[in-house]
Amino acid sequence: MATKPKRTARELAARKRALERALELNAERFKREQELTDMAADFLMTRELETDVLGGLEEQIAALHAAAQAECAELRRQGAAAVALMVAHGEGAGRIAQRLGGVIGEVRQLRDDAAARVQEVAGRGESGGREAAGAVSGPVSGVPVAGGVRASWGGAAVAGGVGPDAV
Repeated sequence: MATKPKRTARELAARKRALERALELNAERFKREQELTDMAADFLMTRELETDVLGGLEEQIAALHAAAQAECAELRRQGAAAVALMVAHGEGAGRIAQRLGGVIGEVRQLRDDAAARVQEVAGRGESGGREAAGAVSGPVSGVPVAGGVRASWGGAAVAGGVGPDAV
């Protein structure tokens, strides 16, 4: 059996200094790890906030898009009402398309949409021809009457597309 040699006082002192230095370094490492952990937590928090901001922005964009779509639909109804009034003035789809710089198929579609709305409202027996012609808040108005659309255009009444001075 081998016995361990006894350590000298000098060896014990060196060992004690090395142990103290290791503990000191461990404390510094622990402190550094804590700081890095805090920095990482800050980073992760900013990423979560960024995601929240972008999510809120996407909701706002969706709401603005829906509002713009609704406004565009209303403007399309008003455009269809203007085309219906031109038709009520006796203008043909080709001439209207030429005047508006559009395609005749689009003018026909607008004319048919306006006529369908007039028929739908007339079939339900609703009052308020402005809604029927699709110009709820627009610059022109139309009222469904027997034989066509009765429209007011700049103060002159038109019935059945006879002309601007006809009643």
